Amino acid sequence: MIHLQPNASTNTIYVSPFQSRKFLATFTHYLVELVNNATREDFYFIADVAVDNERYTKIIVPTDTDDPTAGSILLTESGLYTYKIWGQNSASNLDPLDAVVVGACEVGSCKVADESAWTIPSISIPDNVIYYQ
Repeated sequence: MIHLQPNASTNTIYVSPFQSRKFLATFTHYLVELVNNATREDFYFIADVAVDNERYTKIIVPTDTDDPTAGSILLTESGLYTYKIWGQNSASNLDPLDAVVVGACEVGSCKVADESAWTIPSISIPDNVIYYQ
């Protein structure tokens, strides 16, 4: 599961669609589809890939601007989403049914929420307790 924050200038996600290259024809770009599970609203954007290797793919996703061909989307609603990453040979196509799309590389879940993905608990030990051995 990936985690995104709405209205954030930068989000970083780590996925592994590179592994599908051994089963699909060659491609140059990733098209990412986000579908809101409650409203069924679709969001498409061209992935702004920072790292793409056999182990992981690092994608930078701003969620405060609606410019999908530049790798950013406008997400304002928190909730659960489903993501699908497509391999394609175009830097501007936003249609997964277009002929430049080679195939689906990865499918998964996405949580969009304001809070961080995890919180570190603060543990306090009372100082008025006497411990005996």
